[in-house]
Amino acid sequence: MVTGPANRVLFGRRTMLFLLPGAVYLAVLSVYPLIDLIRTAFSDVTAENLLGERPSNGLDNMWRVVEDPSFGRVVLQTLVIVVIVLVVGLAGGFAAALTLRPRTRLSSVTLGVMVFVWTLPAVVAGNLWKFLLESGGPVNSVLLWLHVVDRPIPWLANGTLAIVVLGLVNAWMVVPFCALVLRAALLDVSEELLEAAALDGADGWRATRHIVLPLMRPVISILGVLVVINAFRSFDLIFVMTSGGPGTSTTTLPYLGYQQAFKFYEFGQGSFTATLSLVIVLFLSAVYLRMNRGEQT
Repeated sequence: MVTGPANRVLFGRRTMLFLLPGAVYLAVLSVYPLIDLIRTAFSDVTAENLLGERPSNGLDNMWRVVEDPSFGRVVLQTLVIVVIVLVVGLAGGFAAALTLRPRTRLSSVTLGVMVFVWTLPAVVAGNLWKFLLESGGPVNSVLLWLHVVDRPIPWLANGTLAIVVLGLVNAWMVVPFCALVLRAALLDVSEELLEAAALDGADGWRATRHIVLPLMRPVISILGVLVVINAFRSFDLIFVMTSGGPGTSTTTLPYLGYQQAFKFYEFGQGSFTATLSLVIVLFLSAVYLRMNRGEQT
């Protein structure tokens, strides 16, 4: 039997052999497309030379994207959706976590339903809400029946309403995940600590504000970064519900990159927009990792 350093070397070689298929898979399906995306972002690529020579054009794609009159509005719309998802997702998730904290049969059933909502594909959720919010859909029909409005509300045909609706639907899909994570954090809060606080007069909202929330701050911070990343890269809901419209009122950075590349065949500009989106997501991921490392030390 081989022992000592020789055994460790043999074990290391076997480990590398088992990791080789995964490394090849990652290189072919992730690393190479990423490199090609970055190269295309700084090249003059159109439908004519997509499969041929790609001449470099420096920062031309960047200037064309940034100088587009609609670029600033697209960035603002992306931030609006991110803020809506972050605020509603965390607030709704925390409220749901507080409600579902007791270990009862009803809370177990509710958590199961929330897990179903969380795992629902975005395409399915988008089509569901698009049907519900149509002019003659169930939401407008109920509002008209209750005499809340006197005519159907153009939820997805009005630019301002559409961007808010997209943010709320995205948040609706995020709330179950936030609730599950925050409920787990709530269950870690010591009952003895809350009972001691109640004896000192700090119960209800006071205990939540001054004891529970500070103890949960690390989890909330990391969860907030994950929610922001998820909201920023949202594409499916926009594609299904509004296609970036009306006009460009619900177009975000990821969707703008898709339009530039596959609608207008400006692959260089689309690649730059996608690269810019990737850089922002990587920055947010770095923030997440830094926060996570700080909590572990």
